[in-house]
Amino acid sequence: MNVASLTAIASAKFPRLAAAASKASRYRNLLFFVGGFLFDAVTLVRIDSTLDLIIQSAYLLGITSLVLLQTRHDTGLFQPTGWMEKAWHYESEAIHFFYGGLLSAYTIFYFKSTTFSKSFIFLLLIIALMVANEMPQVRRLGSSMRLGLYVFCLISYLNYLYPVVIGRMGDWIFALAWVTSLILAGAVVYWLARWKGNTKRMRFQLGWPPAAVLILVAVFYFYRWIPPVPLSLQYGGIYHNVQAEDGRYRLTYQRPPWVRFWRKDDRLFLSRRGDRLFCFVRIFAPTRFSHQVYLRWVWRSPTSGRWMMTDRVPLLIKGGRGRGFRGFAVKDQFQVGRWKIDVETEDGRVLGFVPFTVRTDASSRAPNFRDRWM
Repeated sequence: MNVASLTAIASAKFPRLAAAASKASRYRNLLFFVGGFLFDAVTLVRIDSTLDLIIQSAYLLGITSLVLLQTRHDTGLFQPTGWMEKAWHYESEAIHFFYGGLLSAYTIFYFKSTTFSKSFIFLLLIIALMVANEMPQVRRLGSSMRLGLYVFCLISYLNYLYPVVIGRMGDWIFALAWVTSLILAGAVVYWLARWKGNTKRMRFQLGWPPAAVLILVAVFYFYRWIPPVPLSLQYGGIYHNVQAEDGRYRLTYQRPPWVRFWRKDDRLFLSRRGDRLFCFVRIFAPTRFSHQVYLRWVWRSPTSGRWMMTDRVPLLIKGGRGRGFRGFAVKDQFQVGRWKIDVETEDGRVLGFVPFTVRTDASSRAPNFRDRWM
């Protein structure tokens, strides 16, 4: 009894199950895409994990190979045989799984590297490409439009692979990732156009989507809308005192009121004469990574409502620690009112911020201080 006969018998005995399976098969590409997305979301360790980087490289290599083979198959230059003939029926599902895994990693890593308000535009681009990849109108256009998603995955990966490997980040690192993506995408376009007729019109049709994406990403970087991967702010808090003791940091804060029992720092800083204001941060950086970040102290004027920078304190961070590099800045003179400290890279891209309020402590009782360790 062959597979077709078994399928017919199963459909006759379980019509509802067969109908559900038939309906699900129409969305199998989407299901594989979601499967790849969830698989990486669960299995990702950290941005500098060697295994994760190898898996993402394998995804990109798999997508590149399948895109090339699909075109050769459509033009009659490639005909799978043997085990590959059976596996070829799932080439579309495989490529969707790879895309899902890559975009899952990018969403997680880029979102961790900055505040939602700063990463919103870039994350919106990721979501737009994910949706466009599943639109029937785009899928009918074939490889020409999907090359835009391909080059976006390529430059998004290289944008944090190079800093992890080199141990630095900056404009020249991004330029290196951009040029590498341009060369690799150009090579793919060259071969696809060659197999499809090698005409100027074909080269333009295949080349403009990846070119448009690369230009768009360059504009995003120029306006500092791309999160500063591979760095991420893990924690930031305000304290009355910070001291390093035996490889740990003692963080001193006033006991909060019972209605804010979860608070473990001085986001509401009750100030007395002689108090100093400490900002403590934990910043993740990859192994062998070094970069100077800045803690930018900003005060909101109660009269104009404008945010005014008062200090920009440098902090040289060293990577490798799983729970992040620890450091702090101290301020001796400050005004009451609303404050925030932007944690930013050398080029001004914001990793995150620490908001707090300073008020005068009019109480006559001695402060009730507590300590926590990090």
